[in-house]
Amino acid sequence: MGKRKISKNSEFFKIIFRYYVKEWKLSVLMMPLILIYGITVMMIPLLTQQINMDLTKDFATETVGSSFITSYWNLSWPYLVLIGAISIVINTINTFAINYLGYLMAIRIEIDLRNRILEKLVRQDISYYSDKKIGELLTNVISDSKFVSDWAINIPVGGIISVFQIAIAVTMTFILDWKIALVGTGLFIVILSGFVFVYIMLVNRYERVRQTLEKTNGNVIDRIVSVRLIKASGTEAYETENFKAKHVDYFEQTKPVASWLSLLFTVVFAGDFIISFTAPIFAVIFYGSSGDSQQTLDFFKNTFAAYSLSQGLLIGPLFTLLNMSGGFASAGVASARISTTLQADSIMNFHYNDGIKIKKITSDIVFKDVEFNYPEKPEKQILPKFNFKFEQGKSYAFVGETGSGKSTIAKLLLRLYDPSKGKIVINKKYDLKDLNLESYLQHLGYVEQDPQILFGDVFENVKYGSFQATDDDVIEACKKAELHGLIMSWPEGYKTVLGERGFMLSGGQKQRLVIARMFLKDPQILILDEATSALDNIVEKEIQAKLDELMQNRTSVTIAHRLSTIKNVDQIIVLGANGKGIVQQGSFDELINTPGHFQNLYQAGLMS
Repeated sequence: MGKRKISKNSEFFKIIFRYYVKEWKLSVLMMPLILIYGITVMMIPLLTQQINMDLTKDFATETVGSSFITSYWNLSWPYLVLIGAISIVINTINTFAINYLGYLMAIRIEIDLRNRILEKLVRQDISYYSDKKIGELLTNVISDSKFVSDWAINIPVGGIISVFQIAIAVTMTFILDWKIALVGTGLFIVILSGFVFVYIMLVNRYERVRQTLEKTNGNVIDRIVSVRLIKASGTEAYETENFKAKHVDYFEQTKPVASWLSLLFTVVFAGDFIISFTAPIFAVIFYGSSGDSQQTLDFFKNTFAAYSLSQGLLIGPLFTLLNMSGGFASAGVASARISTTLQADSIMNFHYNDGIKIKKITSDIVFKDVEFNYPEKPEKQILPKFNFKFEQGKSYAFVGETGSGKSTIAKLLLRLYDPSKGKIVINKKYDLKDLNLESYLQHLGYVEQDPQILFGDVFENVKYGSFQATDDDVIEACKKAELHGLIMSWPEGYKTVLGERGFMLSGGQKQRLVIARMFLKDPQILILDEATSALDNIVEKEIQAKLDELMQNRTSVTIAHRLSTIKNVDQIIVLGANGKGIVQQGSFDELINTPGHFQNLYQAGLMS
């Protein structure tokens, strides 16, 4: 399936638009706050001018401009200071409100993005993960959603305020003195053009650095997840050097970023100096040499301070844009990654919200003309066309060499994959593809070679999949799995946190915990995928005894390579290597005494 190229900036703005519409109440509330911010900012140079005019009452009757704004308001300076103080208080409260509402919206965006990403990931088909790094997926959920949510507020709000502030500043400078304003605005346009050019060059390089960093972070996370392998292999020194090597490329790619970022800072700070310095120079040029001493005195006493403040307002937006520059690049990359994840369609429809729901498996499970090729390697056939019936209440075992398709049977029954051709029939009439997957899997139990233990206590782990169960039910299930004594020997008992992937448990203890989970769930169909293959012989016998107890009065399917696990099943199905499919089937006694593949496996010691 081809991958559609996603524009980073467009995806970021799509996300912004989506959430500003979704959170329209907060969006609408922030607009007047931004307007109030602009008005209070505008008041400062105006009040400065009026105070100057009041303190120099000889010239108060003179009109500096034709508008009310530049005329004397006939207010004494204490009242003007009071108005200024009120403006500052309003601006302060307003700034708090903008940031508070923005923070609330950012948190809502982050939570919603995380929920959507996690929902998409857990509902993907299993083949989606065949070429993915867990570290990169975790970055997608945690880092990317955080980046986007933060900048989804900072960029629009900061951008709107900056544009508003520029418009106010330019307007005020032209009202106060259009001649100097022409020069100042021209310089500002040149500086802003330089800023935009440098920013574009910076973003192009920053995207590469961001992608390299994410790959490096993904590699680090994957190594930490595999810390037991590192410890068991004594490869700490190797991994340390490997981490250093991974960061060499990252460092080399940051060099041009550092150059362009430094140039961006230079443009902003130099622009600040140039704009601030040119106002008095051109004031002297235009008024100092005008020959009209009264006009010159009016300007410098009544207007110059207000003009300087107004022109100084042009600098704030540049610093805002500078702050936004790196964030915009990061948010763009993160948005594209999030959109790629959210737009990735599963090749299977699990009917989570629709489909046929079944309350019970009432009949045999039938494989009808089933063929299978893994979607990741469609050119290689794993199972050729075959028909098979799993009769209700009977026990089955699949055996064969590695790669013969044993575990594939379990994956098809669990609907981790769909048959490439044919269908699996449930309750005599339903294609498994058409069932609501959740309702179907409620009736299946699965015990695999590498038990899946969650980070959490015993109650949480055993209840997983049977959330309605009580703590007493969990304790009873653990007693059946002969795990209760061990648990009670721990200081925290059933409240003991088991650690990442059951770090503190042995292989046999993990299997007992999963068996307790199955006793609690009480499934109609039990699938055992080489459940004891990683255990030593003594522990295997103990676990197998519990599995035999668990298998009673239910349909069971065992994927096995040891004789001890299949000796008592009703029927053994032998799969041939290299996609030959079913080559033999029968009871253990029938197969052991019949020349063929099973007897060869047994005599070669592959089923001992």
